[in-house]
Amino acid sequence: MMRVLRQRVLGPLLARRDGLVYAQHIEPLRRELETASDPDRRERLQIDRVAAILSHAYSHSSFYRELYDAHGFHPDRFRDLRDLALVPIFEKQDIPGRQERIRADNIDRRDLIPTATGGTTGNSFCFWYDRACAGRRHALTLLANEEYGWRFGDPVAYVWNAHQDLPGKSPSWKRRLRSWLTERRLYIDASLINESLLAHWARQLREQRCEILYGYAHSLRAIAEYCDSEDIRLPSVRLVVSTAEALFDADRRLMERAFQCPIRDRYGSRESGPMAQEDQNGDLRYFANSIYLETEAEPGEAGDILVTDFWNRGFPFIRYRIGDTCVLASNAGRASGLPVLGRLTGRQTDFLITADGARVSGMTFHEAYIDPDTGLAGTDDFLAIQFIQTGALQIRIRCVPGPTFARARVFARLERLVHRLLGDAMAVELEEVPEIARSASGKYRFTVNQIAVQGDSVEPWRLI
Repeated sequence: MMRVLRQRVLGPLLARRDGLVYAQHIEPLRRELETASDPDRRERLQIDRVAAILSHAYSHSSFYRELYDAHGFHPDRFRDLRDLALVPIFEKQDIPGRQERIRADNIDRRDLIPTATGGTTGNSFCFWYDRACAGRRHALTLLANEEYGWRFGDPVAYVWNAHQDLPGKSPSWKRRLRSWLTERRLYIDASLINESLLAHWARQLREQRCEILYGYAHSLRAIAEYCDSEDIRLPSVRLVVSTAEALFDADRRLMERAFQCPIRDRYGSRESGPMAQEDQNGDLRYFANSIYLETEAEPGEAGDILVTDFWNRGFPFIRYRIGDTCVLASNAGRASGLPVLGRLTGRQTDFLITADGARVSGMTFHEAYIDPDTGLAGTDDFLAIQFIQTGALQIRIRCVPGPTFARARVFARLERLVHRLLGDAMAVELEEVPEIARSASGKYRFTVNQIAVQGDSVEPWRLI
């Protein structure tokens, strides 16, 4: 009874109180997903939605209007999906300093929600999404969860490396009451991992009888390895959903052994929300009712992912090079069911190691993008950045200077960050570079650990 009450009454009511309206989107999106699973109806749906977002951006974004005029493109030229080749690509480096020009002028600022990218695919910048978009994305997430048997109100542990996303360590009684009334979440801050924390998390998972584990692949893997090595069983766990990082086959096998339940992969981004998830056959299928995906490669070959987002009218992303790469299935456009995205090959963060052997998540270094004066994420000081641990007590920072870059100021800020996260003994050097190249496999590596050999899996939690 309480679970139904959470799903149908308390969740939507409290979300509406926060300005997030999603319940009205559930059934229309359910029908849309059925439409998007039929090849012919999907193509018509995507043509209509691409045409609509092109027209909207040209009419209401001065940036897009100038970009398209400069390339001799007008939305009237778009007739079918093949015509997207005529549309100029929207690059990450186009965004810093131009957000106001990209923003749609017909969306009231009060209906825009500010956010920022995480930085793991190249750089971090501020942008907005409108409230209608937020409601649809939340509803789509609930439907995606439903496919896994994960219902609103099921006890969930969020194993999260980006600690800036997490609530405070001492939540108020109102927040605790709200969590019990609605989503019953356990938040695990996996930005720092050591043996004592792993033991503490394992106890929490058992005591709170969490049914779902949702989080970063590497951190889920670390918990699985600890439980496996210590012969700890978590009988209440019935589903693990990995996200934010590549899920390697060896890590999947380890998690299956440790948790004794299905392991599923999900792909999303801060720019476009939920984008794809793994089905029961192991295929990663993308939500073709909310986005259109292309790659700059032939079918069956790895290429950069280009995303056209149908829903965010406040800050359009059209043919946006998101910074990930994948292999699109050759029959993605005509096969039944949602289109198969294929194998993701593009994003990776390593853990860096403190002097005492603890692991610090690469996502923690996202703080480099936070403006120290405003506390907001997104900076024009650099266009891309990479932290490399070259020795036990050595960090090299490579950055592509941005329009507001001042070396002494930026170095002092980054050095303080490294010392706070890894210890004062760390020697820090700053290298200015024209670009940060991807690895041979196509990955952009935000943090790189050169002191431990890393193949297709993260290093074990016992590093010393």
